[in-house]
Amino acid sequence: MTASPWALLDDTSTEPSQSEWLHDNLSRNANASYLDQFGSPVTVHAFRSSVPTCCYEDLLPYLNRLSAGESDVLFAGRPVAYERTGGSSGGAKLLPYSQEGLLDFQRCIVPWLARTVKDYGITGRAYFSISPATRQPESVGSIPIGLPDAAYLGKRAGTVLAQQSAVPLSVANIHDVAQWRQQTIAHLKAATDLELISVWSPTFLLRILDDIPDAQACWPKLKVISCWASGSARRYAEQLKNQLPYVTIQPKGLLSTEAVVTVPGDGGRPTLVRYGFVEFAQGADLLLEDELELGKEYEVVVTTASGLYRYRTGDRVEFQGYVHSGRAILEFVGRDALTSDLVGEKLTETFVSGCLESIRGFAMLVPDTSRPGYVLVSEQMSSDVLLAMIESGLMANPQYAYARKLGQIAPLRVISHTQAFSLVERAMLDRGTRLGDVKPLALRTESFWVPLFEECLP
Repeated sequence: MTASPWALLDDTSTEPSQSEWLHDNLSRNANASYLDQFGSPVTVHAFRSSVPTCCYEDLLPYLNRLSAGESDVLFAGRPVAYERTGGSSGGAKLLPYSQEGLLDFQRCIVPWLARTVKDYGITGRAYFSISPATRQPESVGSIPIGLPDAAYLGKRAGTVLAQQSAVPLSVANIHDVAQWRQQTIAHLKAATDLELISVWSPTFLLRILDDIPDAQACWPKLKVISCWASGSARRYAEQLKNQLPYVTIQPKGLLSTEAVVTVPGDGGRPTLVRYGFVEFAQGADLLLEDELELGKEYEVVVTTASGLYRYRTGDRVEFQGYVHSGRAILEFVGRDALTSDLVGEKLTETFVSGCLESIRGFAMLVPDTSRPGYVLVSEQMSSDVLLAMIESGLMANPQYAYARKLGQIAPLRVISHTQAFSLVERAMLDRGTRLGDVKPLALRTESFWVPLFEECLP
C-alpha cells in the first residue's frame, strides 16, 4: 500500500526553550546596528534590562537603512523578502524577513500541520486558501515584497501541499478575481476526497460556500476546518460550524506578519510557540510566560529572528492556563492597537467586537468624520431596538458616553447592504491586501468607509 504524501511531514523536531532561542538569536545578530547600540546583550536579563520596547515608527530609521541596501542593520546580513501588513489600522507597514525568520515560521507551522494530519487521520486532499494575484509584483531593490504561499512552508512541506492541494497552486497566478473564483469553485466542487481546509478568515470560506450550497454532499469526507475563531472572527467561525455541523472547527493560533505567537497545541488550544521570545505587557509591567495570572489579559510583545526586538504588537491575549507540555494557553482577544478616537472616546477593536456580538452576519463599526459619529455597517437590516442595544453597549465606554451626552458625537446610525463584506474585500484588494488576508474586523478607522458605502446604496 502506497504511503500518503502527508507522511513526509515531520513533527518530531526538538524545540528550544524561549531563553535558549533568545540567546541563539541575540548571539547570531550581535553585530547588527540595532543591538550594538544597546551593548549587544546575549542573556535574557541583559536583553530585558538594556533593550527598550518599540513600535513600528521607532524602527523606521533602521528600515530605511535596509531599504537603501545596508547590511547588518536589524539582523545579520540582508532580508530575503519583505511583507506588507494588512494596514487595518491605517497605512500598510513594510516588514523585512531574514532567512532565519522564515525558517522559524516553518518550524512553527509545519509541525502544526503534521500534528493536524496525524490527529485527524488526513489521507485525502486539502484546500489551503489561495488568493488571486491582485497585487502587482513589487520589490525593495532586488528583494521581493511577498513570497508564494508554499515558500512560507519550506521545500518539503510545499511539495506535499502542491501534491495534495484540491485547488492547483497555479490558481494563485490568476489576476481576475471573477476568473479566480470560478476556477476555485470548480476545483472545490470536484474535490470529493477533501478532508482538510485551512484558511485565515472564516469569511473567506463563507464567501466560497455561497457558491457551493451543497458543500456537505460535495465533501462527505471533510474532517477539519482551520481558521481564525477568536476575537471578532468568533461569530463567523460559528456560522461555518452551523453550515458544516459534521466538521471540526480548529481555531488558528495568533499569527501575523510580525510573528507567530500561538499555534493549535494539545486539544487544539492556542499554545505559545518556542521559536521566538514573547513578553506580556500589563500596564507598566512586562511579564514572562511563567508570571501570567489566570484569566488576565495582556498585550503581546515579541522578539523575532527578523529584527523585531521587544516589539509591541497591539494584540491582546487572555491567559487560560498551561497544556501538558507546560506551554501557556493564550486566547486572542483583539487588537488594542486598532483604536478610533474622534473626540477622545478611544474605542478599541476588542471593545467594539463585544458590542457587535449579537448581530447575525457581517457587521463593523466605522467613524463618520463629517458629523462626527459612528456608523454601523451591516449585511442585515437592523431594527431600532438592536441599534439602541449596540449604542447602549458603546456607552459602557465612559468617554464615549460623555461625548454623546455633550453632543460631541452624533447618535449611532446604520448602513445596511447585503453585500457589505464583498465591498470590504474589494476596497482592501484595491489597497494591496491579498483576498485571503482580509480580516473581519469589528472596527475600522479609515475615513473612506462611510463615503464608499453611501455611494453603493441603491
